[in-house]
Amino acid sequence: MTGLTITLASTSSLANVVGVDTQNFNPTTSGLDFVTVQSSETLKPGIVNLGLFFNLAVNSLPDYDQPSGNRLKFNDTLTSMDLNAGLGLTPNWDFGISIPQVLRQSVSDQSGSRGEFAATGVTEVRLNTKYRFWGDDDGGIAGIFSTNFNQIQDSPFAGRNAGPTMNFELAGDTRRGLWSYGGNLGYRSRQKGTKIPGSIADPLGSQWIASVAASRHLPQSSTKVVTEIFAATPAESSTSFAERSLTSLEWIIGAKHDWNTNLSLHAGGGTEIKQGVASPDWRLYAGLNYAFGPIWSSESETQRSEYLTRVYGESSAQVLERFRTQAIHFEFDSDKMIGNYDPVLAELAMAIKGAFKKLVIEGHTDSVGRDEYNQRLSLRRATAIRVRLVEKFGLPADKIAAIGYGEARPIADNANYQGRQANRRVEFEIER
Repeated sequence: MTGLTITLASTSSLANVVGVDTQNFNPTTSGLDFVTVQSSETLKPGIVNLGLFFNLAVNSLPDYDQPSGNRLKFNDTLTSMDLNAGLGLTPNWDFGISIPQVLRQSVSDQSGSRGEFAATGVTEVRLNTKYRFWGDDDGGIAGIFSTNFNQIQDSPFAGRNAGPTMNFELAGDTRRGLWSYGGNLGYRSRQKGTKIPGSIADPLGSQWIASVAASRHLPQSSTKVVTEIFAATPAESSTSFAERSLTSLEWIIGAKHDWNTNLSLHAGGGTEIKQGVASPDWRLYAGLNYAFGPIWSSESETQRSEYLTRVYGESSAQVLERFRTQAIHFEFDSDKMIGNYDPVLAELAMAIKGAFKKLVIEGHTDSVGRDEYNQRLSLRRATAIRVRLVEKFGLPADKIAAIGYGEARPIADNANYQGRQANRRVEFEIER
């Protein structure tokens, strides 16, 4: 376990002011939307996200007044790492685990009148779960519960025999075109221990926590620019001789680049808005999220016969029906269909049921890659489906058209893995 010398202030809460005792920067385990601020969106069932983040904080360790009244100033750096994993359980419920650790610290003054870690290593284990009780692809509201299990021995700010800390939060978000906005508001309930004899600080009590975020997706470069502000303030009085305030306020700005369909890279920096506990003069961070899945199919999905989703049906002078599927797969960078695509097309042929005036096959992609390339690829794939319907199922070629829309008509957020997965689809419009 990691130990502490003198004292170390802890300000935690999942997704904004959380985690190791000298760190307010804590990436989300889902890897969706923002960096440390939670959106209401959850990982879809069976989707897995793995995260690895590094951050360098300069002058974040607490320092103290001398009995003479003179203030001591120290120059310190702290390098930390977060290992994260998230898993979607149901359409509106996910789970995550985070293991933060201190990799390296450097303190220029050795007088002892400041806090620092006695050793590097794992500082705590955090478990979290999120349930979305209202929302759609454009935003919603979710509840988040998390708990922190401290792995630091003899932390004066936690106290002796302290219990786990519990965090209760509400997360809300909305998406307007290429812009996304989010906010978290919550309460951090500390089960603080008894004061360690000789300590110059009392164990910290419960806190109110809050954060806001905004992002702008740049589809042409497969990049999202993200900015966040996160804060914590005591919910109860506390006696401390720390120079830094117990209220912290920090700002970061960075970019998330989608290297490919599964891998996203992060980089950015930030600074304190208010000099508070664990708020650095400045901070740099870099990391990655790797998402994949779903790693299972639900029983209803494996046993059902339907592969098509009816999007809408209209009755007017002409009858239009639209179906959507994500069950037709292709080889990478190819229009060659793979897997069990014929059952999908057989279901489409059954849905047509006889006479029809026109069938339009639409190919759609996500936003990774160039516009022109995606448009051409989606057209090639729609054409391949058209050829199969004619040759295998005997549909009349003169009534079937293929169109490639590429990334032009997304139905979900292209800035995360599962949104891109939803956008890679085929739609069929039938005119009666």
